[in-house]
Amino acid sequence: MASRPESDERDDALKAVTHIFFDAGGTLLAQTPPPAEIFRQVLERKGKVLDRETLAGALRSPDLIVTLIRPMTSSLEPEFFRSVNARLLEYLGLRADDADLDDIHASFERDVVYHSYPEARRTLKHLKAAGYRTGVISNFSHRLPRVLKEAGLAPYLDTVTYSFEAGAEKPHPKIFHAALARANVAPERVLMVGDSYEADYLGARNVGFHALLLCRQGPSRAACPAIRSLMELPALLGAAGSRD
Repeated sequence: MASRPESDERDDALKAVTHIFFDAGGTLLAQTPPPAEIFRQVLERKGKVLDRETLAGALRSPDLIVTLIRPMTSSLEPEFFRSVNARLLEYLGLRADDADLDDIHASFERDVVYHSYPEARRTLKHLKAAGYRTGVISNFSHRLPRVLKEAGLAPYLDTVTYSFEAGAEKPHPKIFHAALARANVAPERVLMVGDSYEADYLGARNVGFHALLLCRQGPSRAACPAIRSLMELPALLGAAGSRD
């Protein structure tokens, strides 16, 4: 898989790009410890030993997707995540008792730290200086604006659109259309960059965006344009021409 658009025709198409939207978690932001490790640690303390690979695989399972159909208020967040965590435990064949769910929620609230990837701020700063508008489209709670601010990324973002506010998660078209409306831009002027083939790449392409898959760990099996680092974007877009 090439790390650049695959043809001159694709380069010509990118000349129209004026806005670049990014996924948050896994693209601009890293989470420490990762979700699978939090579940592993909490369950291990209770004598329920599961390996990281099993937990990580369960967290990626389509069977555990809880689809939002309307915006989620902040007051409902704890109950929402509690139901999601209960489904995960049941999926793993474990009893979802109140004590386990309380401890998992407390661990996420207490222990999770978000920080920007080393190249994220430099890339956003470079793109902004070059005249691009930048934004985020993310499946995230109402914490996202604060997390982006604490990570030092907020000054370099023009818009932030996230699922709990939009009432839909990627790859549903609704969240992408919400981002377009907020940025007041047509889909053919937008490039989406994210680390999920289904949520970010396919979701964006299905609403008419240009898209690139971020593959930090190496080539993906997905047959689509990809980059290994966010730092590839300025040169890639610079070769495509200036913004209107």
